[in-house]
Parts: sequence; structure tokens; C-alpha cells
Amino acid sequence: MLQAYYQNPIAKNGDFADPFALRWNGRYYLYCTNPDLRCWSSADLVHWRPEGPVIGPDVFPGLVPFAPEVVYSDGKFYLYTSPSGFGHYVLESERPTGPFRKISENVGHAIDGSVFIDDDGKWYFYWAGDEGIWGCEMTGPAGFGEPVLTGAFLHGWTEGPLVRKRGGVYYMTYTGNHYLSSGYRIQTAWSRHPLRGYRDDACNPAVVCTGGGVTGLGHSSTVLGPDLVSYYMLYHNINPDASRELDLDRQLWHGCATQVLGPTVTPQPAPGLPDGAFPPTEGAPRLEWSFAGNAWRREEDLFSSEGSPFEAMTQQAFGPCFTAELNLALPGEECGDRGIMLQEQEGNRRYEFVFSQRGHCVRLQKTDADGTKTLEKGTLPNGYRFEALHCLRVEQGAKKLTLWVDDRLQLEADAAAGEQPARLGYFSRGGRIACGYTAAVNSAYEAACRAAKIPVDCPFAPVFGCEGGTPGADGSVLLQKGDRARYTLWAAQAGRYELCVTRGGELRNSGLQAVLDGKALSPAAFQDTLLRFGLFLERGEHALELTETLGETRLARLEVRRAEKGFLRPCAAPELRAGPWGKSLWGEVNAGDYDLRAQVKIEKLGDDGRAGLLLRVTQPAEGGEGADPVLGIDFFLGYSVYFTGAECGIARHQYDRRTLAACPYELAEGSWLALRAEVRGGAIRVWVGDKDAPLLAARDELPLTHGCCGLWAENAQAAARDIRVTEFK
Repeated sequence: MLQAYYQNPIAKNGDFADPFALRWNGRYYLYCTNPDLRCWSSADLVHWRPEGPVIGPDVFPGLVPFAPEVVYSDGKFYLYTSPSGFGHYVLESERPTGPFRKISENVGHAIDGSVFIDDDGKWYFYWAGDEGIWGCEMTGPAGFGEPVLTGAFLHGWTEGPLVRKRGGVYYMTYTGNHYLSSGYRIQTAWSRHPLRGYRDDACNPAVVCTGGGVTGLGHSSTVLGPDLVSYYMLYHNINPDASRELDLDRQLWHGCATQVLGPTVTPQPAPGLPDGAFPPTEGAPRLEWSFAGNAWRREEDLFSSEGSPFEAMTQQAFGPCFTAELNLALPGEECGDRGIMLQEQEGNRRYEFVFSQRGHCVRLQKTDADGTKTLEKGTLPNGYRFEALHCLRVEQGAKKLTLWVDDRLQLEADAAAGEQPARLGYFSRGGRIACGYTAAVNSAYEAACRAAKIPVDCPFAPVFGCEGGTPGADGSVLLQKGDRARYTLWAAQAGRYELCVTRGGELRNSGLQAVLDGKALSPAAFQDTLLRFGLFLERGEHALELTETLGETRLARLEVRRAEKGFLRPCAAPELRAGPWGKSLWGEVNAGDYDLRAQVKIEKLGDDGRAGLLLRVTQPAEGGEGADPVLGIDFFLGYSVYFTGAECGIARHQYDRRTLAACPYELAEGSWLALRAEVRGGAIRVWVGDKDAPLLAARDELPLTHGCCGLWAENAQAAARDIRVTEFK
């Protein structure tokens, strides 16, 4: 099968603001902020077909429904939207394409409402606010409980929340700055509780791009891909006329780490397809069926059994590791066992997920030569409607069999179904059943994460796309002597690149070697927390191997970035100025390790004022709708060497500020100061005057790898002259 590709933005000329994608019965439905609340549908997440408005013109006359999201539950589709920001309404429909009708009055809660349904069937609602993301438990689709702050916060207006769950961890994505700003960005956070205690990922922002390609990236949603094992983030970018286009990149989770493989603007491998699907999906093999007992007939989107007993089983077998999606409805009264099954291709073992209306549960039972035995039983949520269509996703690992019902983890059991391939199917030994979209793939989530292709120009946690080593909950990978971590890199363009390897923890007798496509790479002479390797990549896939040869190495962060124009350009102006708020930047954004020297003058320090030099700056932006330098004073990735009236400090900026080191220093306001700052690997040192010893030093455990220089002032006036920059080779 030929590899397909896509390129962002994937959809234009439809105003795809605040995109939300719902997966239902094997198809995707996209909803965006539009006056008539338009919908699009897709089979592959890349090609979208207009489905028209989902509400009538009299539902919200004169208002624009903001950030619509749709939840499917027990046969009904519930839409949540805030018309022009005046609080939320809940609407209901029997179809994903509407028409939707209001079932609530205005329930408030600002804008950007989002619903998450937990494994136990409890509903939660999240929304935007000045204090951060708010949330509450729900009493049903239109019932809202007591608000609480989740802890997800962008130091100002915070919006666009969405929560997903994997491995007992709740992962939130959310958005900040103003939607008209190039610095609109997506952050990630995690918690062990659905409503409280969310903590930021150490490498936020997860998605940001302020210049070139697509900018103003934000308000995302995350959905399972067509291959059943990969997840994708949809988000928008902004155009000069304030319309927005649709973008797509892959998203992964492990432990407390979230990774978006983007933002990308070059051709990328398209979302994968299942290894079998029915009804047929373009590009995927067709599932063929064998029937026992009665046959089925098509009724709109479903295939209904004509009676019982009934058994429909795929002729293809999957496994031993596989993931399958089967959509099932059980109309009428229970008069026998009904559900889905796995039948060993060779052997007599059969596993059945039996749905019981009388017991309001689902049980996993195994049948073999020794008879039938129940392995596990799970209670279904209150209000579960058996006659409605439900999405059942089964994952078979080496020794674990897991069932999700409507994206809820329903039950898991130790089972040896993965010892050989199995055929999949539906069965009834009493009563009718209705079957929907069915698909399967010979993979599982963890295996798909290990096999992910990593695009260049995307810093990533080493656990993703990795074969080998010992994964850490923080996204790191531990390599002990002889261990090897393997990655597949994807370069959409040929050119010179630099591999940056950040090593965490103590560097005890470490001997890390890098091999690309079978050829050993030599690191720069200076070795620190941050190792740099120069390389040339042709367009296409490349095999990267990192091997520990002496002691141990903890891989903390990896990045392959374009290294064209690697030398700093001199500052053309004889004197630069900044203030009372803002930043003046110069130099080459691809510069890595360098020494910056300048005469700096700082004056007119206001309350809490500070000013100084900037190092390794990328993704600079201003704040708010009007490019506000006050709001955007920390809107960049990089480091500052700053002075207040009584202190010298080094800070890290990730659209916020964190002091790495500081010491007392009495600044002579209005006088020229000889200042030298050196950034090398993860180390930053600062000299003042003609002293041989540095005044201040700091080490960043997760260093930002490259960026230009600048002058920076916060409620102060600053000037710089005699600027000299020397890049370390």
C-alpha cells in the first residue's frame, strides 16, 4: 500500500475556528465556530465533506455559536455551545448532523465548554476563565454541579480545554493568549483527578508558531485516528483576515508526558488505516464475513440480524496483538446471550463479551475444552441503553484483554487470547442485534507509540517513537551499558540538520554514541548535558540509534532541527533600545552555543522593573488582540539575564518566567555596564565589568537548544551598544 501524505493546513476557506471532531460509527464529524454552526464529515481526518448547518436560523438569532462540541451518549448527540460568549446552552439530536434542538436554558460558564465522561460513567464539564480552566461534575447531559478551579492556568485568560484519559491519568489540553495573536498557543497538563490538581508539562507550550508557515495555533481537540491506535490533534491557525484554517498533527501520551508531533507545515505521513474494515473504507482492506444461523440485512447505518441464533465472524484473523472496533446495538428484550466474540483461528478457545440487560453488566467469558468460565465482569453505568448503538473497542496485548465501551475503560482481564490470531464477530443466542462499523488493526496503542515516525523540527520526549531502553513516567528513557534506543525520523525536506540530545540526571561515566542510517555521528568537542551532532538528511525516513557504551544515560529530550544559517548575523544598529516594555531581537534563530558581549545601560526602573539581555530566543510574540508588549513581556522561548535595582538574575521563559539563579547586585542606574553572557549546553554564565570570575551561573536541566539574542525591558528603559557575538564551534 502506497504511503499517503498530508500538509497543514488541511482545510481552508471554511473558517475552521475552534475545531472539534467527534468519531461515531467509523466516521468523523467536525464542528467549528460559525454563524450557522456548520458540520463536515470525513473517513480519514484529512479529507472533509460539507454536511451543512446543524441548527436552524431561529435557534440563536443574531448570535454566533462559539466553540461547539458534541458528545454521543446512549443514542443521543448532545451539543454544547456559547452563543457569542453569553453562556452555554445544551442541544440534542438523534443524528450527528442534526438538526439540534435546545434542551436547556442558559447555564452560564463563560465560553469553550467541553465534556468528559469518565470510566465510571460520571460526566464532567470544563470551561474558560480569567482564573484558569474551571470544571464541575455533571448530574446528566444538562445538569451542572459546583464549579472548581482545575489548576490549569496561563497567567491570564485561559480557554479551549479538553480532557482525555489513558492509563489512569487525565490529560488536559488548553489554549492561551488572544486568538488574534500570533502567540496563541496550546499547553498541556496532567492530573490523577478529573477536576483538580492539574500540573503543567515541563516542556510547554506543546504547540506554538509565531512566524512563517502557520501562526496563531490553538483551540484544539483530540480524537482517535482511523487506525484505532493513534490519536490526532486538530487545531486552527489564523489568517490576516481573522479567518481560520484547519491543521492536524499526531498526539501521544505516556506517564505524565503529552507529546504533539508538530506543529508541522511540510508533508507528513497521513493517519494510518485499519488492516480491515466494514463497511469498506477507501484504502483499507475489506472485512469479509462468514455467517452461522441467520443472515443480516442493512438498515441505514446498521446491519441487523434477521433472527437468532446469529453469528457473523470475520474471515480474516488478527493478532496476536491487535485492536478492534465493533459497534453494537441490542434492541428488544433479552432472551439469550448477545455480544461480540474472539475465536482463535486454530484451536478451540473462544472469548465472548456478553451484554446482560438483566444484570446490567458485561462479562468476559472463555469457552474451551474445559467448558465455559467467566473471567471478568463489569457493571455498566446507570441509564445505559442497550438498544442504542455503542462503540466497543477491544485491545489484545501479550497477556491482557481490554474492553472500552464508548471510550470508557469497561474491563480488563488477564487472558491468553493473544497466543495466536483470532477472528472477530458478533453473536446472538436469543434476540436481535444490530451491528455497525467494524474494523481491526494488527497493533495496539503502546506498540503504535513505539513505531511513531518523529518529524524533524519537533522537540520530543524520548519515550515516544522509541524501541529499546527503560521508559520513565516523565517521558525520559534510561539507557544502561549496552542498551540501544531506536527511532524513525521523517524529513520532509533535504538539508543540514542538528541532532540535540539532552541528558538528564548525573552523567556518571556516560559514553553515548549516535548512529544515523548505519553511520556513526561525531558530537561537538564540548560535551555537557546537551550533546550536538551535525548531520545531513535526504527527504524521507531515517533510522537513528542511540547507544550507551560505558555506564548509563538518561535521555531527557531529543530534537532534530534544521541547521541552515547556523552563524549569528551581527547587529546592524549602532545602539539598540528597549522599553518601557518589550524586546528588541537580533541574530540568527538557529544559533546554539555562543558568547554575547555588550555595553548595557538600564534606567528609569519602575516598580518591579527589570531589564537586560536575552539568549536563545525563539517563538517571540506580543500579547492580546493589539500586540500588547506589557501582556506579552514573557511571550517567547529563551533566557533572560536581567537586572533590578538590587539583583542580577538568570530566568527561563516559556511564555512565563522561572528564575534559575539570582544574586544581590546594586545597579548603578543610568550608567553603562560591561556585560558578558555565555550560553553553552545547559549552562549559562554572566560576567559584569572586567572581573575574571562570573558573577552568576545557572544550569538548565532541560535546556532550550537554540535561538537569537535580544535586549529586554520590563517597566524600565534599556540600551545596548558595542554588541559582539561569538558562536562556539
